[in-house]
Amino acid sequence: MKKEEFASMFKGYNLPKELKSLFEFQTSEGVPSYYSNAIYLLEEENSIIETFSTDEVFLQSFLPFAEANSSGSIYAFWVKDASEKSLDNCPIVVFGDEGGVFVVAQNLKELLQVAAYDVEIIVSLEEVFFADKEEDEEFETSEFNKEYLDWLRADAKLKPILTIEQIDDVVNAAQETYGEALATFVDPFLES
Repeated sequence: MKKEEFASMFKGYNLPKELKSLFEFQTSEGVPSYYSNAIYLLEEENSIIETFSTDEVFLQSFLPFAEANSSGSIYAFWVKDASEKSLDNCPIVVFGDEGGVFVVAQNLKELLQVAAYDVEIIVSLEEVFFADKEEDEEFETSEFNKEYLDWLRADAKLKPILTIEQIDDVVNAAQETYGEALATFVDPFLES
């Protein structure tokens, strides 16, 4: 995917510099495969959000940008205010492949830090959480996770989050801040 095609998925919004840098990292020759089980930028537009609602207001409020797990869940920026021009401070929402819509990070930087832990997010209709890799006997580190950690520290200038307790804190804080507002916004669309 070319940078222009990727940028076109964001409907004219200014992309966070970390997202541009991650795109360059993901498309570089040195990273031909997955670098985190928790995130992988979309290579084409994804229509999973339309399975939740086809209302134009709903669709314009979310900008999908990354795979969240191997089963088809995706991350999207939640554009709460249409006058916002930058995505830097937009909350990150996960749309579950089997249902469920949850806030998982207060912004992209937090999500990128969480992705350092390298585990898939689990999304159901009732809850969302990241698995504890210390308790998962089948856990396998992504092939290029070390390179992702290096990118995160050097290019994105972010500190990796490497414990499940810290990840839970990030998700809980995001849900405390935005969870009720997200449910209030989303519920009328899901009922129609």
